[in-house]
Amino acid sequence: MKLQNLDNYKENFSDEIIFNNLIKSSDKDLIEYTINVTSDLLNGVFLTDEFKANAKANLKNYDENEVGELATYMGITPFVQSAISNTKNWQEKATAFLEAYIGYIVGTIEKKDFLDNLSEMKNSLNISDKFYSGLVIYFKNNKDFIIFNILEKLQF
Repeated sequence: MKLQNLDNYKENFSDEIIFNNLIKSSDKDLIEYTINVTSDLLNGVFLTDEFKANAKANLKNYDENEVGELATYMGITPFVQSAISNTKNWQEKATAFLEAYIGYIVGTIEKKDFLDNLSEMKNSLNISDKFYSGLVIYFKNNKDFIIFNILEKLQF
């Protein structure tokens, strides 16, 4: 699926805003963004050898839907940060979202907690279920490319 096909999943004004911002990028740019930010986050924090091994193993073992959810989480993060930037303690909340993202990859956060965070992010943006599903489908169709390139960029 191409980024432009997300147009078929829009149901509300929030979907429209996010879609219009996403299509300012190319398919390649959006996918590379998720790859680069994920690998930069993992490379930029101290991880024990166990967490490094867990990260690689988890990334290799995620199914298409899990990769779709992971990339959707990262893909909407800038919109969430913008949306919460006017709230009290927004930096702490934004940091907590990123910590949960890393934690899920290294295995310190359960999938349920990760998905709860993703749901909270989705709801904070008022993204429709249909548009959210479209995002997951978009990213899961690129699973192999995303995972291969994240693993290639890891410096451990």
